[in-house]
Amino acid sequence: MNDKLKIRQTLDFDCGKQATELHASDFEGQRLKNHATVPVLFIANWCFFCRSFHPQFEIAMKNKGIEWAVADISDMDNPLWETFEISIVPSVIVFKNGELVSRKDGVPGRGLSTRTIDEVIEELKQ
Repeated sequence: MNDKLKIRQTLDFDCGKQATELHASDFEGQRLKNHATVPVLFIANWCFFCRSFHPQFEIAMKNKGIEWAVADISDMDNPLWETFEISIVPSVIVFKNGELVSRKDGVPGRGLSTRTIDEVIEELKQ
């Protein structure tokens, strides 16, 4: 597999922290066990749109100094698909104090745009 397609790898830039990798065990139902405000990017390694969006999202979060997380749900048996009723990846869900406060779901045939990144950043400022 081409190294550029290995989506689980995150780039280590000097402008911020690497993403925290989350798993189903990091959630209690739809609650994130972490009580910070954190955007979580749900991705799958087989998704073309995830491979495009993930690095753009990562760079934007790091440039803004925003702590964020990624949940790799490549395995269709991953319970997070059902827990969060995800039907399209990539999807971004923002948690505050463990509670889901907003979400941006991918659009069929398009994924998510850079506009979505700007919207998430704006929501985090509130």
